[in-house]
Amino acid sequence: MHILIFGIGGIGGFITGKLGALLGVPGSGLDSLSVIARGAHLDAIRSQGLTYIGPEGGETLIHPSLATDTPEGLPPADVIFLCVKGYDLDSATDLIAPMVRENTVVLPLLNGADIYDRVRGEIQGGTVLPGAIYISSAILKPGTVRHTGGPGLIITGGEADRETPRPHELLQLFEKAGIPFEWHKDPFPPIWTKFIFISPFGLITAVSDKTIGEVLEDPALSCDVEGMMREVAEVARAKEVNLPADIVEKTLEKAAAFPPDTKTSLQRDIEAGKPKDERDLFGGAVIRMGAKAGVSTPLTEKYLNALC
Repeated sequence: MHILIFGIGGIGGFITGKLGALLGVPGSGLDSLSVIARGAHLDAIRSQGLTYIGPEGGETLIHPSLATDTPEGLPPADVIFLCVKGYDLDSATDLIAPMVRENTVVLPLLNGADIYDRVRGEIQGGTVLPGAIYISSAILKPGTVRHTGGPGLIITGGEADRETPRPHELLQLFEKAGIPFEWHKDPFPPIWTKFIFISPFGLITAVSDKTIGEVLEDPALSCDVEGMMREVAEVARAKEVNLPADIVEKTLEKAAAFPPDTKTSLQRDIEAGKPKDERDLFGGAVIRMGAKAGVSTPLTEKYLNALC
């Protein structure tokens, strides 16, 4: 199997660190692993490989088959992992579209509930697997990715309107590499379950500059985060996503179990003054999907507008 990983940040670095350990192992089923990165991170990977640091501190040095900043000229890939940020998704999808053949599998692992629709809207052939991942991982320095928490659980499954054969060879690679996964006939409920958590908390922590614990302790903010969750859940149900009736209550319970000083990725990006962030992924997408489905999203609009 020939694999391409587009984007070697926290998620792509985790996938590279795990799957890359199978390179050169007889019978592993992995023939090549190409990665797309940029800047100093790419330079470091080319010169010294990628260092993956696991949650317990163990280090694995991976030398990809090829490290580049563009998919142009790369050999066909059997599986393409899209691990870019939401604001880079459209350009990344445009670049890989010419590579997708009938038997190519594309697995986007981004935050967001509309990712599958966006990718499938640009890629007509192959198989696009809806997906999500539970992980906390980031670039520590150029050439080094540190996985600090979360199991790295990949949620994926079949496409809603297409016959989707179970990708046995890919799932076997996950097993061999120690990547936990769940295959769902309908993966959209667990994808939206994650989004109901990260969308409201991402926006509200970014606006208030408070941690998840501080948001839950503040009566006004906790009321707003619950209201935003209900908006997102209503949008999901309008899109015929089969969510449990108590999804908001379960999500709030999950939030209460987080370390109280936890900051969201959107909050950290805004604190760092990054020129791009995922506010549109967490807010704009909800508003657009809500408008299309006839669902009002006033709280999401309030917090998104506060960031603009």
